[in-house]
Amino acid sequence: MKDYFKKIANHLFNSLKNSEILLLNLDAEKTDFVRFNHAKIRQAGNVRQVTITLNLLFKRKTLTSAIRLSTDFEKDSLLLLRTLYYLRREIPELSPDPYLMYERNINSFENDIESTKLDNYAMTENIIDSCSAFDMVGILSSGTITKGFASSLGQFNWHESDSFNFDWSMYTETGKAIKQNYSDREWNQKTFSNLLSASKEKLDVIDNKEMIIKTGDYRVYLSPSALNEIVDMLSWGGFSYKANKIGSSPLHLLQKGERSFSKMVSFSENLSNGISPKFHTEGFIKPELTELITNGEYANSLVSPRSALEYSVNHNAAELYESPVSIHLKKGMIDSNKILDTLKDGIYISNLWYLNFSDRNNGRITGLTRFGCFMVEDGEYKGPINTMRFDETVYNIFGEKLIGLTDSQQLLIDSSTYEERSTYSSTLPGAIVEDFKMTL
Repeated sequence: MKDYFKKIANHLFNSLKNSEILLLNLDAEKTDFVRFNHAKIRQAGNVRQVTITLNLLFKRKTLTSAIRLSTDFEKDSLLLLRTLYYLRREIPELSPDPYLMYERNINSFENDIESTKLDNYAMTENIIDSCSAFDMVGILSSGTITKGFASSLGQFNWHESDSFNFDWSMYTETGKAIKQNYSDREWNQKTFSNLLSASKEKLDVIDNKEMIIKTGDYRVYLSPSALNEIVDMLSWGGFSYKANKIGSSPLHLLQKGERSFSKMVSFSENLSNGISPKFHTEGFIKPELTELITNGEYANSLVSPRSALEYSVNHNAAELYESPVSIHLKKGMIDSNKILDTLKDGIYISNLWYLNFSDRNNGRITGLTRFGCFMVEDGEYKGPINTMRFDETVYNIFGEKLIGLTDSQQLLIDSSTYEERSTYSSTLPGAIVEDFKMTL
């Protein structure tokens, strides 16, 4: 695919006229999908697709178009040249872009991540064998994601990485479910077995009498999946330089130094797991590590090249929306094998959903509990709780109300497959928080 992309790119670059600059982005995937029902294969399929986005630049004007390729050079080259013709015809009608930014320095990057050669058949057999005694419903997606960038100025960047995502639920005869996720670049049977054992433990008590809890403040454990929903909300501008400047960031008070998180909390953008590419769609090379919050204090923002030009600051090659693509929360000291003992009396929250801001400027988030949340007494599951709404500020969750973070983390790859498999990921521990507010 790399050689084909270079061939296509050179063909287009040789067709450019004076003063024209062309940026190309390639998005390709080879993905196998397996759907499960009752722990058996319900449906199997695959996706093989290649898309190239053309971005023509002329006199500080820019116009883009995306084309799905067949990988037949004669067909693709004709289609791409025709697309370039239409871009060239339309671009004079546009107004100049005052914040147009693209990599002018030749600083090419190609990752050297060794392919894991994921065996979809072996993973499928393992899942069926491990879950055969349960009513398991789920979907496994696995394969290779490829990203490429080339510019007529000479820049070339390349990223290719294997990964998988297995999202599943285990049901009882009463229709109650325990939801779990396992994603990574390589399949580890021990990790999967541990996740499965945790699901089985909850499944054994989910049919117990439902515990009706009242509104109030509770000591809670937030699993990595539950915490991910909260962190995802923070990614809506929380780490964005532009959002902070215009006052729309949910972490605006933290950025101003008026509030702080616990010293246990350190967030970073960490691309070392090899899932997301280390280059920007305009060619800029991203740092492998960007400290965002260090020991509870705001350290850095994600700054896109456009924001850098607009506000006369340096950028760190963040994408346009300045959201993390691979966020990492430093682990803590709570023994992951003794979560219930540490929680002792409280609520085990496995999943959250339908989150939104109830007070964005003050970092207040609301949402609902979902799928396998339990009352815990004396370090043991007592029974499932009724669905509850929470309304809590991140300054409590990650601040003064944070008791601790677990000593292990879970890699969570975004399961979205809209248009293509996502390369967004998070690496998060679990968290125990006191006085977590349940409203109804």
